Amino acid sequence: MLIIKNLLLFQEALKSVYAYKLRTILALLSIALGISGVTLVVGSVYGAFDKVYEMLEQFGSDAAIIFGGVQKMRAAGFRGQTLTLEDAKAIKNAFPTAYVVVPMNFKGGVKTSYKGNYIQTRLEGATEGYADAWSWPIFEGMDFTKEDVAAASKKCLLGSYTKEKLFDEMDPIGKYITVGNFNCQVTGILVERGVSSQGHNVNDKILMPLTSLSKYILKEYKYVRIIRVRFEDIKNLSSRIEELKSFLRRQHNLGPEIDDDFVIISPKEILKFFFTIVGSLVIFLIVITIMMVTVGGFVMANLFLLSVQDRTKEIGIRRSVGATRSDIFLQYMYEFGIITVMGGCLGFLLGVIFSRFLSNFELFAVTISFNVFIASIFVSILIAIVFGIMPARNASRVDPIKAIRT
Repeated sequence: MLIIKNLLLFQEALKSVYAYKLRTILALLSIALGISGVTLVVGSVYGAFDKVYEMLEQFGSDAAIIFGGVQKMRAAGFRGQTLTLEDAKAIKNAFPTAYVVVPMNFKGGVKTSYKGNYIQTRLEGATEGYADAWSWPIFEGMDFTKEDVAAASKKCLLGSYTKEKLFDEMDPIGKYITVGNFNCQVTGILVERGVSSQGHNVNDKILMPLTSLSKYILKEYKYVRIIRVRFEDIKNLSSRIEELKSFLRRQHNLGPEIDDDFVIISPKEILKFFFTIVGSLVIFLIVITIMMVTVGGFVMANLFLLSVQDRTKEIGIRRSVGATRSDIFLQYMYEFGIITVMGGCLGFLLGVIFSRFLSNFELFAVTISFNVFIASIFVSILIAIVFGIMPARNASRVDPIKAIRT
C-alpha cells in the first residue's frame, strides 16, 4: 500500500514538473550549470592522476635524473656545466645496483634536411642504452652500439615527428640526412609518445651517439648536461638517491658550506611538484564549483517557494480531499528530486561537451568516466535534499481552509 501511494505521488510530481514548464526549465538550467562544473572538476582530478601516472611510467619508478648546475643559478635561468663523463663512469663503478647510467647532451633548434625537406629540431646525444634508460623502444631499425659511441659514428635515430616531416611516407632506414654541418645515417625510428606535460612534442628529436654530438656539433668533450640513472632495488630508491647525492658532493669536492652544484630529480620530486600545482588548481575549481552549485540550489529553492504561493489553491483542494501534510511534502520533494536529477544528467552532458572543448586546446587532461556520472547524480540528489526541504515544508504547512478561501 505504501509503495502504491508513493508511486501515485511520484506520478503527480511528474505531472507538475511537466505542467509548470517555465519553472522546470529555469530550475534545470540553474542545476545543470553547477553540475557541469562538478563534472569538470571530478574529470580534471581523474585526468590529472592519469597524467601523473603516465609521466611516472615514462620517467620510470626506479629512475633518477641528475642535472648539472647550481640550483640557485638554475632559478635565474642559468645552468652551469658541472657534470662530466667521469662522473657517469664513477657512478657506474660505485653503485652496483645502478643497471643503467647514461650521460646525455642536447642542443635545440638545429637545422636538419633531407632532399628539400627542412626542420628545426632538437639533437640529443647519449651513450648506448638510451632505449633502456628511458623505456623508449625502437619502433623500426636498430639502436646504435657501444662501438658506435667509441668511434663517434655518424648514425642517428629519429623521433616519429621528425621522421614524418623529413620523409613523410618514405622508409628512412639507411638514408642520410644533413644535420647541421654533417651527414648522418638513419638507423632507427623511436616509438611515438604523447605530448609532454609542458606541451612540448617529445617526438620532435634526433638521437645520436654522445661522442658524435660532441665532435660535430657542440665541440664539448668533457661536460654533459644530464645523467640518467636507473636502480634495480626500487624499494630502496630514496636511500639510493641520498647516497648518490653524497657521492657526487665528494666527487666534486664540495665542502659542508657549499651548495650542491647539481640537482637530482626522482619520482618523489615529480609527485611533490604534481600535488603542489594540480592540488592548488583542483582546490580553486572545487571552490568555484561549490559556489555554482550553491547558487543553483538557492535559485531552484526560490522558484519552488514562489511556486508554493501560486499553487496554494491546488494544495488546499488536495488537503480537503484527504491528502496529508506528509503527502504534500513528499510530492514537492519528488518534484525537486526529478528536476535536480534531470539537471544533473543535463549538467553531465554539458560537462562532457566542455571537456572535449578544453581537450582541443590541451589545457589540461579531463577524463570522463562512469564514476564522474555517479558523482554528478550524487551531487544532484544532495541538492534536492538540502534545498528542497524548505519549499516542501512550506507547502505541507499551508492551511487548507485559508487556501480554499483564497
